[in-house]
Amino acid sequence: MWSSTNYLRSMLKKYEKQPPNIWERRLVVVFGALFAITVLLFAVWAVVLFVGPTSVDACLDQGGSYDYELQRCDFESDHPAP
Repeated sequence: MWSSTNYLRSMLKKYEKQPPNIWERRLVVVFGALFAITVLLFAVWAVVLFVGPTSVDACLDQGGSYDYELQRCDFESDHPAP
């Protein structure tokens, strides 16, 4: 026979969380690694994207002309922009 006291005890019983399965742990590690690689690639892309225009701007600020073929600053001759 099922009594209300037993029912109440079963409802108030502390829930014991089971540890995650090994495949769940590996999935978290794989997604974490993919996220880290994505962030690293984005950082490298951002650095490469902004280094070129920064060197051209620095050259022009100093009064030079940037040679895009040789990728250097030239103070003696004028070079056309691409």
